[in-house]
Amino acid sequence: MANNELRFNPTTDQEFELEGGGKYNFVHHKERVDRLVAESRYDEACEARYEAFQLLADILPEDEPMPLSWGHGNSRAALTILYGSAVDHFRIGDLEMAMAQLELLLDCDPEDHFEGVNLLALCYIAMEEWDAFEDLLIDLTDKSAEAVVARLWARYREEGVVDKSLVKLLVSRHKAYYEELLAAEHPDDEAFRRDIASERPSQRAEAREWWLLTEPLWREFPEFIDSLRLL
Repeated sequence: MANNELRFNPTTDQEFELEGGGKYNFVHHKERVDRLVAESRYDEACEARYEAFQLLADILPEDEPMPLSWGHGNSRAALTILYGSAVDHFRIGDLEMAMAQLELLLDCDPEDHFEGVNLLALCYIAMEEWDAFEDLLIDLTDKSAEAVVARLWARYREEGVVDKSLVKLLVSRHKAYYEELLAAEHPDDEAFRRDIASERPSQRAEAREWWLLTEPLWREFPEFIDSLRLL
């Protein structure tokens, strides 16, 4: 036990419940971030999320993974903050920080509730960390549009060729994502926001949400999408 405000309780599932009071109450940190986002104070929300992430990083052991219990409120809030901060850094192009945070997230959440492996794969490809990317391939399944795009982009970035079999797979199983990649515009409009906030968002809305998240990469590496348009 680090102090009277912090305790890691082992569970029967070989996970840990992060019991925290005071500054280690990550539920309160998440609630603060959510309030800032609701008030459109996005820069402050990112800063608050990063400060909470730093608290989490400081208390996690460096020499072994510490899987946290998704079913435990404070632990789940900590994982949510960790993923959210990784997304923040990804959006501003700080891929090294995003990569480190996503690797930590997978250590803390082996079941990968946020599907962070797909975003981590994009970081590895952009940074040309090919050995690390190869280690992730087993988790990049055909069922995930994001994973198919990652594999497609990896082949293009590493070898300079468009894998037409992966394009065919993307079109047949995840057409909305393929169309979003090739679209000239990606409006973050009221219709999209209603759709993505609904109980059952359409695949088109999910594809738009993914594009808006990953747009910084495609601005930096436009040749990949240009090559798809030439098919």
